[in-house]
Amino acid sequence: MEKNEIIVNSEMEGMRLDRYLRKSFKNEPLSRIFGAIRSGDVKINGKKSKENYRLLLDDKITIKNLSMGNIKKNEKIENKIKKLQISQNDLEKYKKMVIFENEDFFIVNKAEKIPMHKGTGHKYGLSEVFKKIYKSENINFANRIDFETSGLVIGCKTLKFLRYISEKIRENEVHKKYFAIVHNGEFKNKKDFKIENYLTTAENRVIVSENPVSRESKKSITYFKYINIDKLKNQKKILDLLGKNKDVSLLDIELITGRKHQIRAQLADKGLFIVGDKKYGIKDGSDRFFLCCYFLSFDEYKFSILDRVFF
Repeated sequence: MEKNEIIVNSEMEGMRLDRYLRKSFKNEPLSRIFGAIRSGDVKINGKKSKENYRLLLDDKITIKNLSMGNIKKNEKIENKIKKLQISQNDLEKYKKMVIFENEDFFIVNKAEKIPMHKGTGHKYGLSEVFKKIYKSENINFANRIDFETSGLVIGCKTLKFLRYISEKIRENEVHKKYFAIVHNGEFKNKKDFKIENYLTTAENRVIVSENPVSRESKKSITYFKYINIDKLKNQKKILDLLGKNKDVSLLDIELITGRKHQIRAQLADKGLFIVGDKKYGIKDGSDRFFLCCYFLSFDEYKFSILDRVFF
């Protein structure tokens, strides 16, 4: 069987050894991969290593008795990207959504009704488009927002940065703020408030409960603050979009945890339905959904679209 040597580059740095092998040798069964690690057929810098070893830059991985058939796939990836048919107009539209970029990441102000990924009814989403724009399969988005939601998302240009920012997100070191316009309903408390409860993902929606209802229930914390809509620079345009929906309030929202549909489900549970929310809200005739991630920060970076909220 062939013997191969790989030098760890910046894309591989920080990845667990077993994850790297599973990703690179997709035709090999897991039992064979883990057996190769235990037997010493896989060595790091000439020494046996454990499966949870984190690869370091310039490490030399020596691999015996595993087929390298899937590891050299750059040509296949390039062909896959080239085959994706996206109009030039769409590419230009998506490029204009980028508000910042450097060599590691870029920030996109996603418009509403654009999916993060391809799926039912969508040939491509944000992820596929930016793989095409940057001609790289390594483009990934670290945070996701719903199809209907607009606002800021973090695009990663390298797998190394994806791992870095994903860890930041897990440690709640990436701060996100949202604006939502809600129907006032019967919730008359106009003071700042906090919602702390549990969310459980069901078949097609999220269930809110004061206590866990299953092992999948996750504690969810959000802070809400009432804001005068006049403080938004584009408030006249927003009021025009709201149409007949006038008995509304603007909420400034800070996510402490980031669960699926967290803001939508928690507000609906309090009777504060987001205008245009067809899943958790009421029939209000709005064809726009008024939830926007307007602020995002981590490390020394701060990004805001206060002057472009909902647009």
